[in-house]
Amino acid sequence: MRAAAFFKMITAVVLPVLLFACAAPPPQGLPPEIAIGCVMPTAAAPARGPNLIKAAQLAIMQINGHGGIAGKKLTWLVEDEGSTAATSLLAVHKLISENNVQVILGCTTSEAVMGAGQYLASKGVPLVSPSATSTEISRQSWSRWIFRTSPDDSLQGGVVAKLIKDRGFKKVATLVQDTSYGRGIEEVAKEFLKGRAEVVISVRYDRAKLSYFSELNAIKDKKPDCVLHVGSYEDSAVVYRQAGELGMDNIKWIAVDGVYDMPLDRYIEAAKFMEKAVTGTVPVPDLQSDVYKNFNSDYKSAYNFAPTVYCDTTYDGMNLIALAVKQANSYYGAGIRDALLTAGKDYHGASGTITFDQIGARMAGNYGVWKVAMEGTQYQFVMTGESVSFLKPK
Repeated sequence: MRAAAFFKMITAVVLPVLLFACAAPPPQGLPPEIAIGCVMPTAAAPARGPNLIKAAQLAIMQINGHGGIAGKKLTWLVEDEGSTAATSLLAVHKLISENNVQVILGCTTSEAVMGAGQYLASKGVPLVSPSATSTEISRQSWSRWIFRTSPDDSLQGGVVAKLIKDRGFKKVATLVQDTSYGRGIEEVAKEFLKGRAEVVISVRYDRAKLSYFSELNAIKDKKPDCVLHVGSYEDSAVVYRQAGELGMDNIKWIAVDGVYDMPLDRYIEAAKFMEKAVTGTVPVPDLQSDVYKNFNSDYKSAYNFAPTVYCDTTYDGMNLIALAVKQANSYYGAGIRDALLTAGKDYHGASGTITFDQIGARMAGNYGVWKVAMEGTQYQFVMTGESVSFLKPK
């Protein structure tokens, strides 16, 4: 069964039964152990999921090492997010229906959050995602149950548009995967580029395809001086390899964070193209802050390698959940949700200062600029040292 059809079936079966379930009254005080649900990819490749799990685990070890929450031990239950919105919803459903968790850290993709949001709201359970960035999430009726410690695409869309403007590109093509992630960045960037650059063609593609020659040839025919590309590493590897075959490395490409964790040693032809043509953006912490320095040092000590992208926002997410539970003095979803708004106000975390708006989106973000370069005998992502900060207008 195709993933989309399966997701619709699960939604049709699960949601009608549970949407109108009566909420339990708020418990008094805290239970002997406070369970935090975690929904993240557990597969070893790519490593992003397991590395994020390690960041959450580090936060839990530190919290419990300092006495837990009001003397209560923090425990956690990890469910595999899988690769689709359907598998992520099943993981969320299991944590809530079988384990009665009242707060969840995870759902790493925007599609996963979009798939689980209505169910989470129906059960009154808040979710803190470290990496779901789509602006569509903020427009949903259930969005007040979703908190995001990573900057959303309204910030990254503005950042890539600023890079395009500052580099003097005048004819821009957009090539984005047809997902809430791709559409969100594209829409924001195009809005920022109005009056600054001409968008000569906009192409949205199915990320599950094995060939993008038709999309790439359509862009090539328009002769842009820049391509804004939004994809995940799997589809981007195909896009870049085929763009190289078409000789499109004479065009400058601006990419985003979804590409940043590509295992370059597995996609050599894509890496060769990226070295020649691609510059990208990714959220970065304040590397000079003591909070980040301590987190970075502790992560390296615990796991013998440096934290990767979104590890800092995962670590912050777990710490914010613990702080919210402490402030609420209750293991109850609605109380934790309300306390997250207070906890997430000028919170100085490993990823920088976090302030949530009223629907749980982060108000500001800092981005670094990356390139791909050969270091020794391997291609590596290299930060250029350039940074761009964006603050949402109030």
